Amino acid sequence: MIFMRSDAATLGDRPAPTARAARPRPSVSLRLRINVLVTALVVLFALAVGRTVFEDTRSSIKEEIEAGTKVTVQMLSAVAFASQVSGTPRRFVLGFLERLGRVRANHIRLRDMLTGAVVYESPPPVYKAGRDAPDWYARLVTPPTAPVNLDLPGARIEVVPDASRAILDAWDDLKPLLVLGGLFFVVVNVLVFWFVSRSMRPMEQIQRGLAEMESGRLGARLPDFRLPEFRRIGVAFNRMCAALEDATAENRRLALAVRQSSDAILIHDPDGRIAFWNPASERMFGYRAEEVVGKPLEILAPAQGTSDIGLQLDSVRRRVSIENVATRRRTRSGGDIDVAISVTPLLDPEGGAVLGGIATHRDITAQLRAQAAEAELTRNRDLAQAVQAHVEQERRGIAQELHDELAQCVTAIRTIAESIIQRPTAGAADVRAQAQGIKDIAAKTYEGMHAIVRRLRPAELDALGLPDTLRGAVTAWASRHPTIDFRLELEGEIDGVGDAVGVTVYRIVHEAVTNIVRHANATRATVRVTRASDRTLELCIEDNGHGNVIPASGGFGVVGMRERVEALGGALSVDGRPGVGTRLHATIPLSLH
Repeated sequence: MIFMRSDAATLGDRPAPTARAARPRPSVSLRLRINVLVTALVVLFALAVGRTVFEDTRSSIKEEIEAGTKVTVQMLSAVAFASQVSGTPRRFVLGFLERLGRVRANHIRLRDMLTGAVVYESPPPVYKAGRDAPDWYARLVTPPTAPVNLDLPGARIEVVPDASRAILDAWDDLKPLLVLGGLFFVVVNVLVFWFVSRSMRPMEQIQRGLAEMESGRLGARLPDFRLPEFRRIGVAFNRMCAALEDATAENRRLALAVRQSSDAILIHDPDGRIAFWNPASERMFGYRAEEVVGKPLEILAPAQGTSDIGLQLDSVRRRVSIENVATRRRTRSGGDIDVAISVTPLLDPEGGAVLGGIATHRDITAQLRAQAAEAELTRNRDLAQAVQAHVEQERRGIAQELHDELAQCVTAIRTIAESIIQRPTAGAADVRAQAQGIKDIAAKTYEGMHAIVRRLRPAELDALGLPDTLRGAVTAWASRHPTIDFRLELEGEIDGVGDAVGVTVYRIVHEAVTNIVRHANATRATVRVTRASDRTLELCIEDNGHGNVIPASGGFGVVGMRERVEALGGALSVDGRPGVGTRLHATIPLSLH
């Protein structure tokens, strides 16, 4: 019993442990996140600086190469002009180039125009000979250049810019910066890791404090941290623990009092004397707490009938609980009320001795009345079913009598009239006309009698069964009303649902389709009968008419349909929506028939 567990908790030294919340999945620590962030920032900074350095280096090398190439081209142009005066330009230029040797920023070739052979080529550089900058660095800083050609009679001077020495100088200047940047990267990460680790130490104490609080030790407190952020967390944590301590103590007292319960709760000692009486008990029984505390439970013994209070006390002494037992108790006014009582022994958590019992009373007068009303409704429903069955039986008998007796008489009258008409010796023409009138009246009487028989009891149900009867009826409606698209959908085993259910379904379909034809102005009507199991039969009739529900028709209508369905224990609803159509839905239980 829940009240027993609440009160027992108030007598212990510690509240019952609560269920632990699901532990979150492991995630990346804050320390690692900060280190990764700092590392990423340093790397981004280094990349930005490196890009600037590379751009500046490329521009510097480009200016150096362009200046050197310009000077070399001007010098060789002057030499080429002077060679024209000498009369032997090729030999003159070749001699000059051999004396010139290597130019730092250019590689010079002298090529024979007739054979294409290289007559002269600059020697390899002697400056930092045998060394070159790394290929990746050279690709980054090498500027775009184009060779320059100077034509001579029978020869060509090719000046190809060569930035390898300038790139090597830039690489030698960059290496100390790279070493310094690497050292700075390592130092920064080490310092950041050390600083973050030192700053995050209070988190371990906070985690231990939270673990103690989770285990129920609300006396846990955090120290006064140096960092203001953690100091604020510690102050908030300590306040929360203090508030939880106070709230837990208060809840223990409130759990024993159970004053907020809507049920009447009283606590009594092993001898049956009342020790506690909550406000709900005052409202239910009419006694104030001061009037009953210390009094025996016998003041609640019912005025009529035997009392079970002795059994209640005996179950408490035997440590046996009573759960929701219906009984009667007396109020202050002297009347008896029906209650459901639950009794739980109140045990000492230390030694386990029986301290008394906790009794909970719930007024079930309204519930019993509802059960009685439900039983009466069931009886009325059964009576309605019996009456309906009797009516159907009488209708069947009347229909049979009409068919067997009156139909034979009408048939005989028609036969006699026909024989008079056909008799060759018939007299005057008025006799023949009167005989024809007798025949016509007999035919109309026969048709009217058949219509009455059909309204009393559709003979097709007995001869064909419900499915074929519905198929024949829908076919007949479709032939009489070609402007309406009639559809019949049968799902499941429809036949064999019982005489009462079959007649009810047929009557509802007949009345609903009549309403559709007369009032709905519809172009489509669907009749759907579904039997999904042995328990329920569902009937749904839909149309696409104007959507106005016709409350009654021919003395039967929607009201009569609903009464028939409810008499069988089912339910019927009609929903009409203007411009959409009308939907009739009936659910009939089969297990009751």
